[in-house]
Amino acid sequence: MFILVIAVVGGLLAGTLFGGSLANLERLSLRLAWMVVLALLLQIVAFSPFGDWLPHAAVVGLHFLSYALLLTCVAANIRRPPIVCFGIGVLSNAVTIVVNAGYMPASRGALRLAGLPVSTHPHNNSELAGAGAHLTFLGDIFALPHGVPLANIFSIGDLLIAIGLAWLIADGMRRTSDPEKAPADPAPAPSPSAE
Repeated sequence: MFILVIAVVGGLLAGTLFGGSLANLERLSLRLAWMVVLALLLQIVAFSPFGDWLPHAAVVGLHFLSYALLLTCVAANIRRPPIVCFGIGVLSNAVTIVVNAGYMPASRGALRLAGLPVSTHPHNNSELAGAGAHLTFLGDIFALPHGVPLANIFSIGDLLIAIGLAWLIADGMRRTSDPEKAPADPAPAPSPSAE
């Protein structure tokens, strides 16, 4: 979640620096955008204190469902280049989470750098990568150092998601119209009839 905050702020700053306007974001239409909101809500439920009351299988199921919703939204908007970047990040995370039974493997070094406990107990959607972890290079191997606001661990997929989101916001601020809803070329004027 922390990286989404950074992406939104970065996108707004980039859009402003390149002459964009917040008003243009009102015309930024995404198909099935509600699925992104629902996916975030599912992750909040799964990895909040409320999730501690849920069975492990339910937490993993909510996590998988959230990624299915995100990928569905990506597929519906795949013609936008920022969404392609966002989607590659989502797919990278989804595959890594699926092959690791519902959790993102985290490196010991990244956990220490972020000031998080190095233990086998999962931290949010991540857990310390053990001997049986798969695709660890796609896991949470990066970190914002402890002491930095919003310090946390993140993956290559998270980075691509953040870049795609920031790009989408900045691009949306600069657009004067939505290319998918651009009006068709006006019909040519009829030629004058011969007398």
